[in-house]
Amino acid sequence: LPMHKLAIILFVLVGFIINVYGHLGYETAPKWLRKSFLFEIINTSVHHNLHHSKFNGNYGLYFRIWDRLCKTENPDYVKEYDRVQTNRFGVEN
Repeated sequence: LPMHKLAIILFVLVGFIINVYGHLGYETAPKWLRKSFLFEIINTSVHHNLHHSKFNGNYGLYFRIWDRLCKTENPDYVKEYDRVQTNRFGVEN
């Protein structure tokens, strides 16, 4: 292969970590993420969990932007994310 072995190992490792995070069934994102520009781009565990619980939409595992562009994002995602984080931290984000 024309790629360094370390590049392949890192790619597989990062993909594995993101896959586990997406399928945790528990949100681990820090509180500050909600008000960050990253919230508009990356997926959270809540985002992907809606894919498994509603079976319609939220197909992306890595980036939220694809579901937004393709209009497949669950319309209740932000509300559900805020509910989960409020339960987790005990206050509104």
